[in-house]
Formats: sequence, structure tokens, C-alpha cells
Amino acid sequence: MPLRPVAGALTSLRRSPVVVAAVVTSLVAVLVVSLAGVSIWQERNRQRERAAASTQNLARLLEGRVGDLLARVDILLHVATVRLKDASLPPSPVLAQELEAMARAVPVVRGVYLVDAHNRPVWVWGAVRHSPPPLPDLQTLDWRRSNTVLQTGPLWKPSERVWVLLYSWPWHDGAGQLAGMAHAEVAVEAFDPVFKGIDLGRTGAATLRTASQLALVYRRPWPGGSQDDVGRSQVSDQLRQALARAPEQGEYVAVVPVDGVARINAYRRVHGQDLYLLVGLPETDFPKGWNRVDASVLGLALAAIGVAFLTVWALLLRSRQAVDAAQGRSEAIVNSSCDAIIATTPDGLVTGWNPAAEAMFGYTQAEMLGQPLLRLFPADRQVEEQGLLERLRQGEAIEHLETERLHRDGHRIAVSVALSPIVDREGRVLGTSRIARDITRQKALERQVREMAFLDPLTRLPNRRLVMERLLHIQQGCRRTQAHAAVLFVDLDRFKQLNDRHGHAMGDQVLIEVAVRLQAVVRENDTVGRLGGDEFVILCEGLGHSEDEALRAAQTVRDKVQRALDRPFTWDGACHEHGASVGIRVFGGGHEDLDALLHDADRDMYEDKARRRAAPVGSL
Repeated sequence: MPLRPVAGALTSLRRSPVVVAAVVTSLVAVLVVSLAGVSIWQERNRQRERAAASTQNLARLLEGRVGDLLARVDILLHVATVRLKDASLPPSPVLAQELEAMARAVPVVRGVYLVDAHNRPVWVWGAVRHSPPPLPDLQTLDWRRSNTVLQTGPLWKPSERVWVLLYSWPWHDGAGQLAGMAHAEVAVEAFDPVFKGIDLGRTGAATLRTASQLALVYRRPWPGGSQDDVGRSQVSDQLRQALARAPEQGEYVAVVPVDGVARINAYRRVHGQDLYLLVGLPETDFPKGWNRVDASVLGLALAAIGVAFLTVWALLLRSRQAVDAAQGRSEAIVNSSCDAIIATTPDGLVTGWNPAAEAMFGYTQAEMLGQPLLRLFPADRQVEEQGLLERLRQGEAIEHLETERLHRDGHRIAVSVALSPIVDREGRVLGTSRIARDITRQKALERQVREMAFLDPLTRLPNRRLVMERLLHIQQGCRRTQAHAAVLFVDLDRFKQLNDRHGHAMGDQVLIEVAVRLQAVVRENDTVGRLGGDEFVILCEGLGHSEDEALRAAQTVRDKVQRALDRPFTWDGACHEHGASVGIRVFGGGHEDLDALLHDADRDMYEDKARRRAAPVGSL
């Protein structure tokens, strides 16, 4: 009995063409709408992937710039503590001037101050009005096990009405005991130039937070136009969950508690720092066509196939336009970037080349598209590309690779490169994305800071610190080889009279010429250094296995030095004669105190000076 109504209905369908046509039309309409819904759903997934890629690219760009900015602060504190190793408190005027020059070379630093082992200020420079906030007891911290600068903050300084990050590094005296701390303040406004150069759209946001407490350090834009939220640790649960899964980098979607806007977010840990960089683009910037289509599906199911097709087609067009607009914004970000962004095939052929790449390497986009990226590699770096491509084919991302590339005119460029594979939904590698940053100026700054710490500024010879390091190295080598070496202490005669009569400018010219002559008479592996004033040191290694043989070799060097410095010095038609007294201290692979070796050579120099003064004229 229950089957009879069904059979009757089927009979009616067969007998009524209108009903059959209506059923077929409805089925076709449902099919069209379903296909359109699937297409829109797939398009939304592709759009979401593009959105995630856009935010990750922005985060990578900003993370690199913030890391470069704070790396200079790290270098400043490291070099300052090296210079303070043998210094007295408070620092001498000369050392204070050197510290101030190093601080001025890092423009993001608003102030630098030194404290002793009891946390009492001993030297202050910059916009710092007060001593730092209370810090942990310096004597209880095992700083020898740490190779990173301590970051504190953000801190509010009410007297100066400014939020700052405090960077600190311990310094030790010559005996290796903790002598105090070097602090550098960076105002949160120092990040303005980095973040202003990035287009985040109308409601996008970029944020800097501490990695330990997730405290807000900087945000662009500031909620309500003020910095009232600095220091607060209120974040979404989605962010905390994402950090628990992937502490270094990742993506998540959440409503930001600071301003209540739903965004697609990417985060990255700033290289070498206790900071996270977060970038969010609002979901409203990307199409959500499926929800609008849902209401249309009910009407299209009852309408004609033509109306359903036209409606779905219109929605698809609008969705495509929104995606194209979002893609255009992503391309605008790439084109406005100060870093070179390059896309290649899995085999290394260039498929993308932004304006910054043109400026950095000298090749236009037309000249590079379809060409192998190997043309940018120096001859000694050619094998490097094959290894990189192999790692990228395996899906591995490569961060902060420092290397060299070639400009079109042939000169080398120091670059920091980040490489990522471009994969499809099945995990197959379709190509590679590379972001290259020119770090030539950063490398030059690092070399300049190292030279300030280890070279004499007048003669460019090793200073006392570097001389002592090389003397220790030579002593250790003597223990291994059972050979002997020697320290020669050189003091220029009658130099004070020259300064008093002709001034320090003439004296400086004489010292520079002395350095040139000393380097000309020693072997390539010997070291010539300046201790200060008119005192020079020569370190000679590999002088023989017997002490007498080493002494004779050292005396030969002394004779060459004295003959070289006995020759007159001539400037502007004036002739100056000086000569030099030279002391010798031969040593082997023992454990003599390094300062004692210098002292013995200095004492022998004074004996040589006395002999020269007592000798008849013309006998020397």
C-alpha cells in the first residue's frame, strides 16, 4: 500500500511534460548553483592563501628591518664593553669621547649610560635624565653563559614622558671581574621610520610585542592616536595558541582586542631579539561572496536557469574583481618594497623581479625574466645556488643567509637573503620566493666599529688590546712548536722636542712615517703595534729553537729598525733627525706574564737608550 502514491506520482510525471520540464529545470538550476558555490568556495580558499602569503611577506620585511635596527644597538653595547675592559671609573675624557662617537653612529639610541657593579651611574650621554630603573643584582647573574643583550621594557619614563626599551650588557675589568653594566635606551618612536614605509591599507595594523610577556611595544596605527596601551599584554587566545604550536613564525585569524577588528594575521620572531613582529590585514579587504550567494540559492532554485546563471556569473565577476584588487595591493607592496623581491622556477629561472631588484642589481625586469639567477652569482659562489635549490625543492625555508651577489657593472654586493619555496595545496614546489637586502652599509659599520676597538686611530696599527691578543697567540704557538719569539720595544728619540717646537700636527706626521718604516723592515707575519705616544712594539715569532739563535735574529731586526729610523724625516723643506732606542725580550713556550714581557722589553729599551747616550758621536 505505501508504494501506490509513489507509483502514481511517477505516472503523473510521465504523463505531464510540463511537470517533467519543471523537474529537469529545477535539477539543472540546482546543479548550476551548486557548481557556482563550489567555484566560489575554491576561490575563497585561493584568496585566503594569497592573504596569508601577503601578511607573511609583510611580516618578513618588517622583521628584517627591525632586526637590522636593533642589531646596531647590540654591536654598540658589545664594542663599548670591550673598550671598557681595561678602563678606570669614571671613563677618561678620551674614552668618553670614543663612547660618545660610537653612540652617535647608532641614531636610534637616545641615550647611553654606564653603571658600576653597585648599579651607580658613572657616565651618561644623550637624552637620559635619570639613572635606570632597579635591575636584578648584577653579582647573581651568570653573564658568562649568555651571548645576548638583556632587553627590559617597555618602560615609561614619566619625567621625560617617553616609552623606551632598555638594552643592557655587563662589562668586566682586566681581571675578569664584573665591573658594571652598559645600558642603551631606544624610544618606541624610533620604530616610526621602519613602519611608515609599509602600506597596510585602510584598517591594517603592524605590532611589535615582547616575546616573553607579549607586552605591546609599538603599533601602527596607535589605537585612538595615543600610546596608552603600551606595556599591556592583552592578546587574543588565537595568538597564544598559535605561539604554543609554532614559537618562531605562523599565521592565525582573530579579532584583535586592541581595536576589535577581525584580521588575517602573521607573526615572526625578530632574529636575535626578545620581540615578536605581527602584521594583520582585515578580513573585510578580501571577498566573502559565499554568504551572499547563500540567500540567492533559494531564489535561483525556483527561477529559470538563465536567471540563476546570470546571478552566479555576476557574483563570480565581483569575487574576481575583489581578488584582483587584493592581488593588486599585494603587488603594490612588493613594488614599493625597499628590498629586492625575486621569484624563480624550481630550476632557478627568474619569473618575478621588482623595482628594488632593478635598483640593487642594475638589471631591468625585461633583462632578467626568463634568465638564470646564476648571472648574479660571483664565480666563487656558483656552487652555492645548487645547494640552495636542492633545499628549496625539499620544501625547506632559508632565513638570513649572508652572502655576496654581483651588480651589473661587476662589483660585489653584500646581501642578506631569505628564501622560501612556493608550494601548491598538494605540497609540490612550484617555484621559490627570495627577498634580498643590501647590507653593505651594515658591514661597513661593523668594520668601522671593530677598527675603533682594535686599531690605533692615527697610524692604523694594532693598539694595545690587539697587541696583547697577538702576543698571547704567539706564546701559545711557541709552546706547540718549541720555538722562540721576541718582543721589541721601540721608543723614538727626541720626539717631545719635535712636538714642542713644531706642534702636534708635525708630530703626528712623524708617527705615521715611523709606522710605515717599521712595517717595511719586518717580515709579513710579524706584528707592528703602537702602545701610545711615540712607543711602538714589534712581535717576531718563529726565530729558532734556541734562545741564542732567537736573540741574534731579534738583534738583526733591531739593527734594521734603528737604521730605518736614523734616516732623516723631511717635510716642507725641513729636516728632522730622531733615531730610536730598542729593547728586546726573547721568550719561549713558557707561561710568562704578558705584561711582564712588555715590561722587560721596556726596561731593556731604557738600557739601550742609556748606551746610545753614553757612546761617542759616530760610534753608533
